[in-house]
Amino acid sequence: MSSYLAESLGGLNIHSGMRIKCPSCSPERVKNPNEKSLVFHHGDKGWVYFCHHCNEDGVVPFDNAPFIPTNKTYRSEKTMAQAQPVMPPTPMDLLGERHLQFLESRGITLETAQDLRLFAATKFFAKTGERMDCIGFPYYRDDKMVSAKYRALDSKDFTQESGGAHTLWNIDSVKHNLTLPMVIVEGEIDACTGFQCGIINVVSVPSGAPQKVNDGRVAPSEDKKFSFIWDAHEIIEQVPYVIIATDNDTAGQALAEEIARRIGKDKCRLAKSSRYKDLNEAYMDGGKAAVLEIIDGAEPYPVAGLSQASKFTDRIQDLWHKGTGKGASTGYSNVDKIYTIAPGQVSVITGYPSSGKSNFVDQIMVNLGRTDDWKFAICSFENQPDIHISRLMEIYTERRFFDGTDRMTDAERDDAFKWVEQHFLFMDSETVEPATIESILERAKIAVTRIGIRGLVIDPYNYISKSGNEAEHEFISNILTRVQAFAKAYDVHVFFIAHPAKITRAGMDLPRPDGMAISGGMAWWAKTDCGITVHRGEGNQVEIAAWKIRYRWIGTQGETKLEYQKTTGTYVEMMDDF
Repeated sequence: MSSYLAESLGGLNIHSGMRIKCPSCSPERVKNPNEKSLVFHHGDKGWVYFCHHCNEDGVVPFDNAPFIPTNKTYRSEKTMAQAQPVMPPTPMDLLGERHLQFLESRGITLETAQDLRLFAATKFFAKTGERMDCIGFPYYRDDKMVSAKYRALDSKDFTQESGGAHTLWNIDSVKHNLTLPMVIVEGEIDACTGFQCGIINVVSVPSGAPQKVNDGRVAPSEDKKFSFIWDAHEIIEQVPYVIIATDNDTAGQALAEEIARRIGKDKCRLAKSSRYKDLNEAYMDGGKAAVLEIIDGAEPYPVAGLSQASKFTDRIQDLWHKGTGKGASTGYSNVDKIYTIAPGQVSVITGYPSSGKSNFVDQIMVNLGRTDDWKFAICSFENQPDIHISRLMEIYTERRFFDGTDRMTDAERDDAFKWVEQHFLFMDSETVEPATIESILERAKIAVTRIGIRGLVIDPYNYISKSGNEAEHEFISNILTRVQAFAKAYDVHVFFIAHPAKITRAGMDLPRPDGMAISGGMAWWAKTDCGITVHRGEGNQVEIAAWKIRYRWIGTQGETKLEYQKTTGTYVEMMDDF
């Protein structure tokens, strides 16, 4: 939670259920910038707030915000409904006949409902614009009810308490059974079904399947909705493995892929059914045996090993109908002709000192953050985080950070800093212990779980500590093997910056280096997916050369040029390509 946000909310006339535009994310949002996504409700120590778009949360002390009584005539029925506090669960044996009939229609028994503490309620549903009877699914943390979701009895509508549910439903059950695998499903009804079939450690995601799916992947704009993985990461680390049993449709499979990416595919197993959409449908048709067959048939994710061709039938069909597509744009049409950015790959960026290779990668990251909302972790041994942040702010604003002409304004500085904070994590190198590839990748895995990074920068490789007496070429080969495995397992693009081994000439006569010019060159050439050289030309011209492109749908070997803007450290596309 950003302290400046809590301070900026102080002094407001706040009431429980009140909604406002989020000061943190509204200014930068292209779609729905006026949406009132930040909600307040009454907490123990102050007004608790939560933004349903960017997940900012915190508390405004009561002393800093006047209270508006809840019986004001201007308050609508919808606002009053949202302001209702979370009520303690009503015992299921006191529910009306309609609630029980709804559960029975889904095969859920009274005993299961009581064990999971389901309860009855009447809530306002925005989709229908009216209050309706519903089933409440309570969310517990350490045996304390913290939120609830509601499913209407008469229509497939959902709502939830102000502040929302942001953890896995039924996660408390897993805490008491850490020796058993965790089973993650898409909805609470599926979780009730699994629990009724004897799967104690079944949990469901709080917000269902993602709304935006591109080519079978969750769109980066949906990343903030996956905070429930980080919330439960300590429990996930303790269970032996995780079975993912989401719905058997495009959105459900994209949800499964993103969950596995964040947890780590080596710890996940995928439960699929070609016959049933979800566990509840399987139960209604085939009973407990059908559900257990799906769960028991869960297979490890294909991180490594041998597979029959039939395992890739779905992917072959996608290739046939959609083609391979293209990597994400670098932000420059001429560079995109030879090089684009795809998840799960490794790019080696080389060039002489002061050639601009680190700036080039910074520029690509800012471009991807702007256009595709990518998040990044940066392990930069030659840049202090504060200096690096200021440089990213300059690229974002295209204005100077320090004194001089065309310096960014205070408002631009604050906006740029907030944007960098939302899109980058920095691996500090302040300890006396030298960094190892293991420590870098371990922190990168945490960054995937925490904010869903899609890019990792290691700059440069020669600061990574060697272990044992292995030769340099073996050391480099082993590092690249580890990095490739990480990139593919977590669907992250890794930018590896490496300096050439030797500089034998000076001035403009310097030959343009490629992968073979880096110490241990054969490994750099063989084990990278993309090899790029950034080379200074005449004046402000910078040559961008692709000397290794493993897949032709990503780009091709070739060269182009950009113009370097010294004032802000940014690149612009030149009109004449070569």
